Amino acid sequence: MPKQPEKTNPRCPFCKNKTTIKWGLRKNKRRTIQKFKCKNKTCRKYFTNQPNLQKHKTYKLNLILSTISNLNLGYSLKQTSNYFRKLPRSTISYWYNQLKPTLPYHRIRNQIKTNYKPIDIIKKKRFIHHNQPFLYQYHKPKLDLFLNKYKALKHYLENIETLLPKDIFKNSQRISKQKQKAEKELKTKQNYATKLAETALQSAKDNRQRHLIIENLMLRNDTATIATEIPIYLTNPNLTGHIDILQIRYHKIYILDFKPEKINKQKSITQLQLY
Repeated sequence: MPKQPEKTNPRCPFCKNKTTIKWGLRKNKRRTIQKFKCKNKTCRKYFTNQPNLQKHKTYKLNLILSTISNLNLGYSLKQTSNYFRKLPRSTISYWYNQLKPTLPYHRIRNQIKTNYKPIDIIKKKRFIHHNQPFLYQYHKPKLDLFLNKYKALKHYLENIETLLPKDIFKNSQRISKQKQKAEKELKTKQNYATKLAETALQSAKDNRQRHLIIENLMLRNDTATIATEIPIYLTNPNLTGHIDILQIRYHKIYILDFKPEKINKQKSITQLQLY
C-alpha cells in the first residue's frame, strides 16, 4: 500500500509563518476543534484554521451543506429535520437563508418542487471506464427548463447509456492525454462557479472527496449546472473522456474542469478544447 502523504500544520493566519504546532483542542456542543500555536517569537498567537463558512458554527460545514442540498431536492423542513436526526427546523431555515447569496437554487426551487417529486430530480448512472468508477448525474428539471434550444444535447444526456458505442472506452485513448497546442488566451475570472467550488472545498476533508463534493453541491444548489461526469467520445480516431461539470448560462453552454492540484493551465485548456 502506498503511504499517505503527511499532513502539514497550517500557516499562521496572522504573520504567515510556516512553523506552527498543535496546541490542544477546543470543544463545543457538536464539534472538537484543533487549536494551533505560532512558533514565531514575535507572534506566538493561537488559531483554529477553520474555513470561513465554518467559523462560529456549532455544526460541521458538510452537515450544513447536506441539509441545504436536501431542501433543494424538494424535501420539506420537517422531512429534512427528521432525516438529519431531528435537527431543529429553525436552525435549518437559518442556514438556508444565510447561504442564499452563495447557493442561488432558491430562485427556481418552488417552481421545480411544484412539478417534480424529490426522487425524480437527480438521475444517476455509474459507469466503469478506463478501469475507474464514474458517477454520471444530471438534473432532470434543469434540462426541461433550460435546454429547449439544445434538444440534441438534452436527448444525449437523458439517453447516454444507450447512445454510447459499446466498448468505446475499452478501445480508445483518453482526451486528457492528448497533446495539442492550445489556441485560447488564458484569463482569470471569478464568478458563481468559483465561489461555489470554494464553498465545497471548505467542507472536503481530503483531495479524494473534493471532486464529488463540488459536483454534488453545484448540481443541487445552483441554477446553471445541468450534469456532471458526462461521458463523451470521438471516433476516427477513438478518443474518450468525461466532462466534470456542464452548465448553461444565458443560453450558452459552459464546460468546467476541476483540477485540485497545481497543473499546467495550458494543458488543461487543450483538454477543454477537445471536449
